[in-house]
Amino acid sequence: MAGDDIKPKVHPSLGLPQSKSIVEVSIIDTTTAIVVPAKAFVDPVQNGHEHMNMPTFAFLVENKKLGKSIMFDLGCRKDWWNHSPVANASIKNGIPGLSIAKNVNELLREGGVDDKKIDAVVWSHWHWDHTGDLSLFPPSTDLYVGPGFKENFMPGYPTNKDCPILDKDFTGRAVHEIAFDTNNKIGAFPSHDLFGDGSFYLLDVPGHAVGHISGFARTTPNTFVFLGGDICHFGGSYRPTVYAPMPGTIPSSVPLDRRLPTPCPCSFFAGSHYDPENLRTSPFYKVTQEPGGWYVDPPAAQKSVESLEEFDADENVFVCVAHDGGLIPIVDWFPNGTINDWKKKGWKEKSQWGFLNELPIDGKPGRPWITPGLMKEGKVMSQDDL
Repeated sequence: MAGDDIKPKVHPSLGLPQSKSIVEVSIIDTTTAIVVPAKAFVDPVQNGHEHMNMPTFAFLVENKKLGKSIMFDLGCRKDWWNHSPVANASIKNGIPGLSIAKNVNELLREGGVDDKKIDAVVWSHWHWDHTGDLSLFPPSTDLYVGPGFKENFMPGYPTNKDCPILDKDFTGRAVHEIAFDTNNKIGAFPSHDLFGDGSFYLLDVPGHAVGHISGFARTTPNTFVFLGGDICHFGGSYRPTVYAPMPGTIPSSVPLDRRLPTPCPCSFFAGSHYDPENLRTSPFYKVTQEPGGWYVDPPAAQKSVESLEEFDADENVFVCVAHDGGLIPIVDWFPNGTINDWKKKGWKEKSQWGFLNELPIDGKPGRPWITPGLMKEGKVMSQDDL
């Protein structure tokens, strides 16, 4: 583990498509703060990291040349207790902490964007922390979903009493289910050119949920942002790797918590890795195999994460998964700028080891819960109150 002389292995070619068309991408903190039991997401669970913090991000994607604006994910609806009974039960029975200050529509308007003029919403998948309250958008806002969505989730509740999605999210709205062409892949993932000009692609990324998709945005002619959705839920699930080893000393450019020295020897985290001999070249976690975990197909999900590692290793790709707290102190948040200049600003290097702040040291937890419990109208609710 000592030294800084690990030479990265050359990652497989991603076959990045060529185009001069770009989109402007703004990352939005949806104010959805979640605390989850780690065993439902990662394996193995580390002492001191039995719960995981999940801030939740969405993305405004604007194709200025075509005059088109879309949202990729929406976070959770502010009045989460008004979800369908199925979704509500999954929150009350499986989520120890949840708070949402604002709907994404409020955030858009506060940032000077007319939410009524959003052309489409892309749901990375159907889980409640990504679907928001689509009924707040006008019927003119189309919805894009992944393979199998219509068969499994339309009609919604209450027409189908067992559906986690609400009927009113679809009312009067065009719903487009993407049919991916396996002959057009970016990396390992079949792709769909949403605008038809090479500026923004949807990727078929199986494993986490039925119809799970990711986004792939061209931010300059030669750089991209991978909008991961829930391909995984923690930076330590796909970092480090043989393609992007952890440095022997974490540089001072990475914002580390005060409990950690700066710069910080990577050996500080050996006790939090299931394979400390390969601390610098293998991820800290794999996808959970736990029955009842949040992956519909864990083997497929693990394969997708391993494919993500190749994107993360490419110097021209910035990976942004929906719950990566390592992004918080680094990027320019909506409405204060876009993330298009991420490479010029060095955001990838500054954020990629930010997940280390969440890890326990000698069994002592990293960060406290980001929300104290299930919050309803500013108050922590007991099970009896819900």
